Amino acid sequence: MNAIQTTTPESTEPIVGLGMPVYNGAQYIAEAIESIRAQTLTNFELIICDNASTDETETLCRALAAKDPRIKYHRNETNIGAHPNYNRTFALARGKYFKWVPHDDMLHPEFLASCVEALEADPGAVLCQTQLDYIDGKGNKLGVVKTQLRGTQAVRPATRFAAAVLLPHNCYEVMGVFRREALGNSMLLESFHGADRALVAQMALKGRFLNVPQPYLIVRDHDDRYTRKKTKPKERAVWHDTRLAGKRVFPTWRLYGTYWGMLAAAGIGMWEWMVASTRLFEWWFVNWNSARMGVDILAGFVPDVVVWAENVKQSLFSPAPGIDEVRKSAR
Repeated sequence: MNAIQTTTPESTEPIVGLGMPVYNGAQYIAEAIESIRAQTLTNFELIICDNASTDETETLCRALAAKDPRIKYHRNETNIGAHPNYNRTFALARGKYFKWVPHDDMLHPEFLASCVEALEADPGAVLCQTQLDYIDGKGNKLGVVKTQLRGTQAVRPATRFAAAVLLPHNCYEVMGVFRREALGNSMLLESFHGADRALVAQMALKGRFLNVPQPYLIVRDHDDRYTRKKTKPKERAVWHDTRLAGKRVFPTWRLYGTYWGMLAAAGIGMWEWMVASTRLFEWWFVNWNSARMGVDILAGFVPDVVVWAENVKQSLFSPAPGIDEVRKSAR
């Protein structure tokens, strides 16, 4: 591995900014932070944004920040919702590169070094991710999942965009290492279910994705994960952004509209835009998207239909990429 700057003088900017949004994460956050402190690439800064936690999160974070000047702790006065808090960590972070770090996941010691090395060697790439090493709530290994999204390594923006929009994937590219300049010119994470998928598609329009073929991102699958606990549309909406309380949401319709909006603003040239637009019309006919549009509307009257539809799809037709693979193998 090529040498990467490893010292972190207070007067210099870190090469990587890490953003950790958290709400009531006391059970796992210390372990997550210690895995970051153990990185072989030491020139980083960790920005923790506590979304007004009511458990021991603040005490744990302040104690660790007192031990390590690379850790900066910020606390919101009120819970602003997950995605505004994610975006706040980005706004506060510094560095040529940026990564979101969930409070319940962990990093292999080589994670940052391997991703930064790959990005340094390829200026045309906008993000880098590794394979995923899944564990359960107690730390037991569940299995490794390859996260490489086929097609996002292509030269043409339309090809990369089509891969991100049409192929089933687990969206964990969002938890990779971004080139900060590219992410800073994006929509970041908007406030709706599926916004991570939208961000992946927008980044695909901006540049190629890289993948390190090692299981360096350790993903914890436990019962308190958002995807398990929040099943009704209104619950999900408030989790994403507390300002959406009491509002009716149609996340799949918004996702599709967002795709068209990012294409209009992409500046990729007329021919590439036409090719990408043609592929976007295919979206209706893949991955049960037409059915999802119908479920969005029906959920306004029968909220439980969302979890029912997702369970039917995943159990009978198409399991969720990545996570369902390891859950089944662990049984």
